[in-house]
Amino acid sequence: MASVDPFAAAGFTGHPPSLIAAWNETDLAVGMASLSDAEIERLGRMQSERRRADMAGSFVVRRRLIADLTATRPGEVSITALSEGAPVLARPPGWSVTIANKDALTLVALDRAPAEIGADVEVMRRVNWKPMLAMTCSDREHAAFIEAFEGQPDAGEAFFRMWTLKEAALKSTQRGFRAGPKAVETNVDILAAPGEGRLFAFGARFQFWTALVGEAVVSLVRKQP
Repeated sequence: MASVDPFAAAGFTGHPPSLIAAWNETDLAVGMASLSDAEIERLGRMQSERRRADMAGSFVVRRRLIADLTATRPGEVSITALSEGAPVLARPPGWSVTIANKDALTLVALDRAPAEIGADVEVMRRVNWKPMLAMTCSDREHAAFIEAFEGQPDAGEAFFRMWTLKEAALKSTQRGFRAGPKAVETNVDILAAPGEGRLFAFGARFQFWTALVGEAVVSLVRKQP
């Protein structure tokens, strides 16, 4: 899959530069030698061969996407991580970075540091989303989602849009899920279809963008000053 800006393709503007792509065997053949010791160690701990291949592909593709976004070469890209796992773009300097991957897909977005941004991608699939609402939503959100989407054919897409928006906002804190998904407020009117707008989280307002890439829901948020 060639890289594409999913939000620009959906007709949105004003978002941090973003690209999404799926890895292929050529990516692995060319890029495996560039993996860091930490990435190789992480791959070695993974038990599933499929998940290990997807993660290796993501490690390679994310360097290519960052290189494309910054007009550098993949070999010049260096990614480290904070103690809680959030990625840090060491080279080229001066950028805030967020990275998400699911199956073969990798999504990368950049903004000039010290911007607070986050992104997430989920491939739509059949899930029992009701128990997950209780873990991730406030009582108000939970009730509103059930009222709006229970029994509706687009309930799954709405759930994954909610999930990716929450994950993206959580990633913007560089703490991930530990920051608390119930602190990210979403309204049902932003969940029914791809779109752009604003949401409230952690006592601040965030601008958001959501789009579809095939069967995947992608979301991106940026904290407003």
